[in-house]
Amino acid sequence: MNSEQAKKLSLPDILAKLGHQPVRTLKGGNELWYKSPFRNEADASFHTSFLGGKWIWKDFGDSGGTVLDFAMSYYGADIKGALANLERLSGTYQQSLLSTPTAPKAPPQATTPAATSETLVLRKVNSLSVDSFNGKALLQYLTEKRAVDPIIAAKYLVEVQYLNNETGKVYFAAGIRNEAEGYEIRNAYFKSSIGKKGVTFIKGRREGQAAVFEGFIDFLSALTYYQTADLTKFQELVQADTLIMNSASFHERTKELLKSGSYSKISLYLDNDATGQKVKTMLEGEFPNKAEDCSEAYNDHKDFNLFLISHQLKSIKGIFQR
Repeated sequence: MNSEQAKKLSLPDILAKLGHQPVRTLKGGNELWYKSPFRNEADASFHTSFLGGKWIWKDFGDSGGTVLDFAMSYYGADIKGALANLERLSGTYQQSLLSTPTAPKAPPQATTPAATSETLVLRKVNSLSVDSFNGKALLQYLTEKRAVDPIIAAKYLVEVQYLNNETGKVYFAAGIRNEAEGYEIRNAYFKSSIGKKGVTFIKGRREGQAAVFEGFIDFLSALTYYQTADLTKFQELVQADTLIMNSASFHERTKELLKSGSYSKISLYLDNDATGQKVKTMLEGEFPNKAEDCSEAYNDHKDFNLFLISHQLKSIKGIFQR
């Protein structure tokens, strides 16, 4: 599946596969309103419309786009990751999820057999440890592919076993729990979430300080890097409260949590891309003289993890050149 094919998928069918049903249907099924899939809310603020032969969406008035943009926001992924998740949900070239060239005459969810169940279902949560075959494989992935210290990973992550209703198979991934009681998960082949998405909040021991990351891999990467590069910074991160957004779409919820915490110092470790910079600017505006941009450590890379991988490769190369 390529980007253009992804943009022609039916977003209502994708949302149904993820367990979301419209609360209001307008214009003969061409406009559907939902409670936002990005956060918990009482009133529907997310809507999608069939325009120009494809589905577009808007959420809370400040984000939106095509089906591909939705997948990137929902999974917190780049284009490649979003395409992989859309392909998993729809099946390659599966016509039942392709938008029709003309406007649908009935609400799209009525023709979706999987609308009543989620694709991924939580089966079991274990501690992340080398003592199990799955745990050993996950820690190997985190260490060898993501350059994360396995001891740090085991402290903050768990092993999540889940069922894929489409394949009938059970899989496993490293995961971290969010405030909506769902899990953000990741393994060598897949990045997604189980249950509802939400912000992950880790309570620290130091009052008045917080650190904000977009994803848990970047949080673990920062701890891995600073434990040898800057012990003071490492201790500050360990002791401060940590907010992992799990998606830049949760910027409003992140702002709420930061306001409720009465922090005097907020360290921002956001991505060096357009979305990350937009969130950074928003938080700096909301918390003047408190929010501090900490991305200088990885300013030549998109995020902290890519910097860590590059840093470790350079270190290994340096050892062999001595």
